[in-house]
Amino acid sequence: MTTNTAAQTRHPHANNTTDYVKPMTSLAASQSPTLKTSSEPHSKLAQKPPNPAPNPPRQQPAVFADTWRIWAVMIILVVLSVWSTWVLIAQEWTRPISDLFIPSSQLDISSLATQLHIVATSIVALLAGGLLGVVSILLQQLVKNPLASDTTLGVGVGAQLAMLIVTLFLPSLAIYGGIYVAFIGAIISMGLVFALSAPSRFNPLILILAGLVVNILLAAVANVLVLFFAERSNGMLSWAAGFLAQNSWHTSMMLSITAVVMAVVCLPLLKPLTLMSLDDSQAKRLGVPINGIRALVVLIVAVVTALVVSEVGLIGFIGLGAASLVNALGVASISKRLLAAFVLGALLLWLTSNVALLLEPILNMQIPAGAMTGILGAPLIIWLILRQRRERIETVTPMLTGKHAPVAWWRWGLGVVLIIILACLFVQDVDGWGLSNDWAITQQYRLPRSLSAAATGLMLAIAGVLLQTLTRNPMASPEVLGVSSGAALGVILGFLLLPSLGLSAGSGTLLISGLSGAMAVLLLVIWLARRVSSGYLLLVGIGIAAMMDGVMHMVKLSGDPRLEAMLSWLSGTTYSAQPSTVWYLIGIAFILFALSLLLIKPLKVLGLGTEVARNLGVAVTPVTIALLALVAALSTASTLAVGPLSFIGLMVPHLATSLGAVRLERQLPLAALLGAGVMVIADWIGRYVIFPYELPAGTIAAIIGGAYFLWLIRKVPVAVSG
Repeated sequence: MTTNTAAQTRHPHANNTTDYVKPMTSLAASQSPTLKTSSEPHSKLAQKPPNPAPNPPRQQPAVFADTWRIWAVMIILVVLSVWSTWVLIAQEWTRPISDLFIPSSQLDISSLATQLHIVATSIVALLAGGLLGVVSILLQQLVKNPLASDTTLGVGVGAQLAMLIVTLFLPSLAIYGGIYVAFIGAIISMGLVFALSAPSRFNPLILILAGLVVNILLAAVANVLVLFFAERSNGMLSWAAGFLAQNSWHTSMMLSITAVVMAVVCLPLLKPLTLMSLDDSQAKRLGVPINGIRALVVLIVAVVTALVVSEVGLIGFIGLGAASLVNALGVASISKRLLAAFVLGALLLWLTSNVALLLEPILNMQIPAGAMTGILGAPLIIWLILRQRRERIETVTPMLTGKHAPVAWWRWGLGVVLIIILACLFVQDVDGWGLSNDWAITQQYRLPRSLSAAATGLMLAIAGVLLQTLTRNPMASPEVLGVSSGAALGVILGFLLLPSLGLSAGSGTLLISGLSGAMAVLLLVIWLARRVSSGYLLLVGIGIAAMMDGVMHMVKLSGDPRLEAMLSWLSGTTYSAQPSTVWYLIGIAFILFALSLLLIKPLKVLGLGTEVARNLGVAVTPVTIALLALVAALSTASTLAVGPLSFIGLMVPHLATSLGAVRLERQLPLAALLGAGVMVIADWIGRYVIFPYELPAGTIAAIIGGAYFLWLIRKVPVAVSG
């Protein structure tokens, strides 16, 4: 990051990106060279800047070239926003342009509706995007993490869930306005993320992973509520997708007042935030009430996010995108950072809103801006990861360490068989709990669903073991890295596009399209693995999951009966399991399991590093391609069977290790058995715990795995200290 280095050489205390990332990159931050340097006197800082450039004159052209490149992007952004607005006006406004800005009372009903659709919507997009950009800058300044935002830290999702709960169960609480409810939800979710990452001293990776887990858990709870109260939550779903189209000036006025008040509130905070960006101990010596300032910033972030969510719904990644562009510009002054974030966030959301409005008549459906920002989230995350490739960030990953112990295979195998038998026989029906002796129903419905769950859990667990060993990252799994979501996206695209190409969307063609999506994500992960720290690869899953969420919102709002039939599958359920096809799934699972056993020896060597593997005679490229193809096949087969699932591939390999299967040749088969058992239990709970209603196995797995993930993150200090 030559821009930051040069700027820091000229201004030792400049608040640049490098300054506030590196002090937080180690659990032993107080002993890191970077932090020691930042706490030295002014003269020493000037004499010994961090990462001194060996030849500063040669770096200047690169600095200016990078700056002008970013400014060119900003100019293009302005031009695209204005041009898209002009096209929208030309399509919808038939009166003179000057009439577009006259008082609404002087317009007829049709012109009034069009004015609101264009002008009021644009104002809301500008203000909401700008406020989210400022919120993200404040969060990044607070936790010293360039990846922090209202999206990655789960602030918006918490506000959204709180409003959903109140709408369904306590509607009287929303009489005085949804902002109060959304504020409570935002505070709770943000507090949970901070509490999870506090033991690691807000390690950048752990902070973002905590936000990922909270996002998934809260989304799983929201999905459960939506399934049970589909009719009452239908309007809530449309709002939650992030529609910016306006039919009054109310939201524009609310956001305008909020922007003015926030500007006034932030003015006294500029100096304390600037001092806090240097070092906490120095800021305390200068009389800055650090804890009070942090509490005030958290309060501001929660209030503003709650107000935006309550007015327009959940808008993801706009704040992160705006803050990232500010960091790329190398803006040092906190006041300039906040102003630039407001402008960039406003332009980004304005352009996104215009694109959504222009696509509506083409696709013949309403397109929420929130879904569009989610779809754009994956490229944004990847770009951010690539920007971090030169940062030396210590990857701190939580994991369980197990001691080698003998594994009684016959006991675990017998246990899985007994779990499947009990899941088929011990059920709840109209007569209550009991053992079922109706073999016809068991053979037709219960056994296929239990066997499908077992096969799916087995395949995801194997894929998790392979990925964790291949990437040498204990937090890797098909779900976390976005491989399962990539397979699901491939299936959806195949379902939509194959008929237009003259091909039938059968199981074979959908399998190929799903494999293509999974392989695309895997190749992206391996490509990034050569350029960035392995810990940052986990953030790819955030972007892919955001894209998947945006696509799901589009599916829900499309009204296409073909796509609506896929909603059940997207939630992760064994409902469609059939006796005629389940045995094929079992056969595929065992074949892929056998292939994984054949790759144990080269995988163990490859896990030591590519150079070591080459020296030991392993053909690195062919073995890597074979492993990627196997992981893609495992992820695609499981996704086709029951839909995308969460956390099984991450959780089960750790369980196998904690039970004594430390070596790969023992971990792989034990993880396969444990994965099968866990998924059968999740499917059984979903089917019977609230009979006659049913919860998708994917939702239950997300809740169980999410709770385990939360506990795993809390183990970070133990793992590091040990």
